[in-house]
Amino acid sequence: MLSVGLALSTASSAAASNSGPIDVSIENESAAIRNAPAYDTEDAKRYIDDMPEIRELIDGIEDGDGLTAFGKKLPSGEVMQKLLKEIRSLTADDHQLSMVMVDLRTKSGVAYKSSLRMCTQSTVKAIYVGALLESNPEALQENGKYMRDAIEFSLNDPYRCLRDIYGDAPMRRWCQETGVDEGFAASYYPRTYTARDMFKLWTKLYCFLNTDNPAGSFAAYYADSSCSATKKQLGGRFPVQTKAGWEGGLDENLNYDPDAKIPAFYTDKDPENDECSINDTGVVYSDHGPYLFVIYTDHPFGVYRDYTTVNPLYNLTELLYEVQCSIAEHEAAS
Repeated sequence: MLSVGLALSTASSAAASNSGPIDVSIENESAAIRNAPAYDTEDAKRYIDDMPEIRELIDGIEDGDGLTAFGKKLPSGEVMQKLLKEIRSLTADDHQLSMVMVDLRTKSGVAYKSSLRMCTQSTVKAIYVGALLESNPEALQENGKYMRDAIEFSLNDPYRCLRDIYGDAPMRRWCQETGVDEGFAASYYPRTYTARDMFKLWTKLYCFLNTDNPAGSFAAYYADSSCSATKKQLGGRFPVQTKAGWEGGLDENLNYDPDAKIPAFYTDKDPENDECSINDTGVVYSDHGPYLFVIYTDHPFGVYRDYTTVNPLYNLTELLYEVQCSIAEHEAAS
């Protein structure tokens, strides 16, 4: 082990209304979904049986307050220093950051404060929809539009409708199977859970998205999830399945000034409150194989009048790929 020193868009009732079953063949979906790079699904399935071991690996991380590399193959000191520099930039001015990343092929990765309790924001929607579809594939035909809106556009009202219709049982079952406290399933937006918890739940989602099942084609929607820094940085090069979550205190015109003073209740470090955040979670199927990642922050996320976005996680998501490249180089050299 090497150590180095919620979406704010609110759907109207009209926008959230169920217009009937979606066509899961996705011909009429966005260009980002239609043109998403293909990946080797058979290779992806190779790692499904490894997930219990990977969850044990995550439980054994001793990251404390520093950046830690763990597993069978470690990234270079140079890459770790670059990653640490970016973390220091993101944690300046008392900002918080928590993350964990694991290369599935080598069972190696990096972590930073992965046991810090933070807000999941809308990243939880990815887990709920996956758990629901695994337990009830018919839900795709019953309320597929709600699911698409919750994943692709991160709309809140459709997600709440799904929770109201189908309840907590599907996600509670995933918590039981991954060793995550079942209290995670009780909240629409869990606020006191860790990057480790979310990562372990993503191991279940990875298995679902890469297992032949009636609802499997819905995996394509995770390729075009709104505001994911990983999708923006890496989605043009590699297949990705991600879900971001964010909150920034927008006004009624969806304007946010990133230079403005953040209200105290957004920055009081109390995870019970709706703190500002931009989070990203998911899987990247890179040229070195798949890796899973979870990033939590308390950075505000701005949306401007022209609806362009500025995401502080772009550099970090690029560096996680560099970590995987370095792990691959280490493996090749050994």
